[in-house]
Amino acid sequence: MVATAGIRASGAYVTTLTGTSNAIRASQSFVRAVFNFPSAGVRGSGAYVTALTKTSNTIQASASYVTVVCRGRIETPQLRVWTFTMDGHDFYVLRLGDFTTLVYDVYSKQWTEWTGYELPFWRANTGMNWIGGQIFAEDYGSNVVVGDDTWGLLWFLDPELPYDEDPDEQAPVQQVAFDRIVTGQVLASGREHLPCYAIFLDGDNYGITANDFTPGVTLEISDDQGRNFVTLDTINVTPSTTNQIYNWLSLGQIEAPGRIFRITDNGVFTRIDNIEMNDDAG
Repeated sequence: MVATAGIRASGAYVTTLTGTSNAIRASQSFVRAVFNFPSAGVRGSGAYVTALTKTSNTIQASASYVTVVCRGRIETPQLRVWTFTMDGHDFYVLRLGDFTTLVYDVYSKQWTEWTGYELPFWRANTGMNWIGGQIFAEDYGSNVVVGDDTWGLLWFLDPELPYDEDPDEQAPVQQVAFDRIVTGQVLASGREHLPCYAIFLDGDNYGITANDFTPGVTLEISDDQGRNFVTLDTINVTPSTTNQIYNWLSLGQIEAPGRIFRITDNGVFTRIDNIEMNDDAG
């Protein structure tokens, strides 16, 4: 059944293959249902239900025996730890349940927070350097294989890819942007006033090739030690551009305790070389 107004079964033995419907209801029934498209709701009362489902807004069951095979994210409060090596850097990954993912770079001795699109944590649940997978590194970016925490997929980590790939091959947008955030600070003390005529940012954007989103770089500033940030202009980057200029002008004065600069890009830089402030009008 496809695009039906509603499906109801009472005291019945039903095997159903259904597409989009407003509602599915079963009472005192033995139901085997397979449906892949969104349904407004599914209700079962006193029923024996076996369901293979992809998407449903609401599922209600009362006095029912239900067997379900589904694919989706569940809460995982467990602590997970694993390591991998890439480009001469040893990384220690600390997945703190559904709270966040912390990654320690042994070479630079720095902690960073890794997240995913609309997620507070990195969706990679575990991983390793696959020695036998080195043959695939040239095509897939590395021999680091990680396991997706929801879709049951294995991914190769590609350090040069400016976006994530959507795990759903049928999603209309396959290139999923994710934010990179770096911060810097200029200190000021006492009655010191520092003019901030301009901020210049230099980095390697290696030629943007994204088609499903517009890459951009945003500057935010905070004059109260990071409690509040003011968002300034976003510089959008033209695809395949390698000589883009990143600067923000006329940013007022910096007073004690100083100013925090926060740079956010959604797929522009492979690295940031430096951030300079022109404070002498020279």
